[in-house]
Amino acid sequence: MTAEPRAFCYRCVKPASVCICASLPQVDNRTHVHILQHPRERHRPIGTVRFAHLGLTNCAVEVNHPASGEPSKLASHPHENTALLFPSAHARAIESLPAAERPSTLIVLDGTWHQVTALMRNNAWLQGLPHLYLAEPAPSRYRIRREPQVHYLSTLEAIVATLARLEPETAGFPQLLQAFDAMIDTQIDKSAVRRVRRWAPKAALPKRLPPLLTQATEHHVLLRVETVGPGRAARPIQVCALRPATGERFECLIAHDPVTDQRKRARLGLPDTAPALDESAFLQQWQGFARPDDVLLAWNQRSLDLLAQPERAVLLKAVWCNLRKSQAGHLADVLQREGLTAEPADFLGTAAQHMGGLAALLDYLLTDPATLEPRAGTSHSCTRAG
Repeated sequence: MTAEPRAFCYRCVKPASVCICASLPQVDNRTHVHILQHPRERHRPIGTVRFAHLGLTNCAVEVNHPASGEPSKLASHPHENTALLFPSAHARAIESLPAAERPSTLIVLDGTWHQVTALMRNNAWLQGLPHLYLAEPAPSRYRIRREPQVHYLSTLEAIVATLARLEPETAGFPQLLQAFDAMIDTQIDKSAVRRVRRWAPKAALPKRLPPLLTQATEHHVLLRVETVGPGRAARPIQVCALRPATGERFECLIAHDPVTDQRKRARLGLPDTAPALDESAFLQQWQGFARPDDVLLAWNQRSLDLLAQPERAVLLKAVWCNLRKSQAGHLADVLQREGLTAEPADFLGTAAQHMGGLAALLDYLLTDPATLEPRAGTSHSCTRAG
């Protein structure tokens, strides 16, 4: 008898039995948090960055590859009034900062001390920023991962402790840590059960796609949202959607700041003369296209965060990673690995190739998911990120 694979949450990227989505409060932090994450931390099942990204409304995560030699995106577009949370020799205690000197953007490095050193080396511009540190941190509550020193904190704990000092009037930080405690307790309980249980030899698990992907194909809507602005404060500038079942398409450009829009349009290959709507007019048009039973499918989580309900959304990158047991990279990389040819769709700029690629990948997944066997030498499933 073939064992049934366990249910999975594709938002928090955890098994459904330990899904954290329902328990996570939404904290409207005023200080923008930009996390520079070492690639080896990205898929750790007990990492805390995803917890911070889902719980803080003004937070962005950027995976920075030191081996590539390419600095962070912030290096060429630095934010004003930015500080780095890092205990360097010239760092100032957060507790001593006057209100007038509190940063509006906080950069946090995620990784082991060795990995953080690599991030600092790859981003030399970080040395020129003001550095901050926590003078009196509370003991770490992170009981499922040992820290090198008793006063070291997990990334989530360090962020919450810093924000609580920078903006003490913001509500929700204690509730976020309580949800963090509950997740740790659940993880410890599950681990204890696994240690005492005697397992029979494992049967091979069948490859399984999310039910929304296989049972509601007539409701599929492929989605791509391009944005301007940092983190959760980002606003859409181009929204493209396609119903594969009927061929219906939606495309809208949204106007914000003329200078910012012009730069973004140039990067997206959009013509300067293409008309754009304000956000209220865009939302009215989108509501005319969207239907209550739509299942939105996207490659990047940002697209789903802006327009989709979590219970009616599927992240195709996570689906592919879970089936392949491999890291994905860009959509174009996955298409090349699978030998898929994507015909450009009828959209403006770079969205044409992207939407065509989404359609090709979706057709491939639905045609024969059993062919997606893990390849020799691959590791690290996207669905195992913590």
